[in-house]
Amino acid sequence: MTAVQRHKQLINHAMSTIDSVAHLNSVESSSVTCNTLSGIVQNHTHIRLIDRIHRRQASGNKFFSFEFFPPKTASGTLNLFSRFEAMNLGRPLFCSMTWHPANDPSNTDKPTSSTRVASTMQNDLGIETLLHMTCVNQTRSQVVENLRKAKDLGIRNIFAVRGDVSEGAEGHHVGGHLNYAADLVRIIKEEFGDHFVVGVAGYPSGHPECTSYANDLHRLKEKVDAGADFIISQIFFEAEAFLKFVRDCKAIGIDCPILPGILPIQAYQFRHIVKLAGLEVPQEIIDAMNLIKTNDEAMKNFAIDHTVELCKTLLLDGESVPGIHFFTLNREVPTIDIVKKLGLWKEDIFRPLALKIASNDERCKEII
Repeated sequence: MTAVQRHKQLINHAMSTIDSVAHLNSVESSSVTCNTLSGIVQNHTHIRLIDRIHRRQASGNKFFSFEFFPPKTASGTLNLFSRFEAMNLGRPLFCSMTWHPANDPSNTDKPTSSTRVASTMQNDLGIETLLHMTCVNQTRSQVVENLRKAKDLGIRNIFAVRGDVSEGAEGHHVGGHLNYAADLVRIIKEEFGDHFVVGVAGYPSGHPECTSYANDLHRLKEKVDAGADFIISQIFFEAEAFLKFVRDCKAIGIDCPILPGILPIQAYQFRHIVKLAGLEVPQEIIDAMNLIKTNDEAMKNFAIDHTVELCKTLLLDGESVPGIHFFTLNREVPTIDIVKKLGLWKEDIFRPLALKIASNDERCKEII
């Protein structure tokens, strides 16, 4: 079977998975028996993502994780599935899938929707999955329905964010609608208890819309007090900016794990991305990039070297940095290269099976 045939099979299988997983998840279980072609794995116990993060933090065993975004086309989805498999070989602790409101993200019948792609990651590729979810300009009932779909598919981790306000909109305080990520966190906890592990975003330089850095820290604390389990930071370019952010969080009583979000400088056009995020790139980085902007190979090497050095500095800081979260932009080669240079890539000996063992603990009951 060719790679394309396999990934087309995954898309078809994902559709049949929707109904079967929903049925399996009607019975909650934390200890199950996994049946595989290589034998029976007894007493597979689901360990919540936040507990795995705490264990790594306590042991000093550093980890990494990846962020992806859903493609716009079915063929792009096939290519992304192939990258999932290649990048999962290094054993990331989890992988996240972003949420794009314009792409009908909760539509499980659409191959390119965030929820559908996340379901394939979780159920067919055996990847611990963190599904992003936004709440801006949505009602409580709409958000609960999106969460219920995720729960029915065996997804147990949600990254709760406000979402981008539509261009030209007059603010986002709409009557009856949710306005902040803290609102979404509260609803998750009120409606689903501890079923979902909840991550939220933090901003080492402060959110661009916030009145001050101090005010933004208190907004972050509201999200944690509402029930968020961990934080992933917005991108930054100097280690001290993140480490100061962690110290400032601790000073106001935020004691959950905080993961640095790292965007490798993979192209000269990356400045467009940071502009959208309201960030400033240090002048020394801009000067270095200007010197080599027409040399693709030099740009690639600069991006990798800069990212590796930044991550090394962070990882030396002990418990403050339990692991690194990479914003991959769906790019496989440079991200893997960086992780390998950091010594975090932990590839297992390949043992082929007809199907991947699902990360969804309820699907381990299936006999194949």
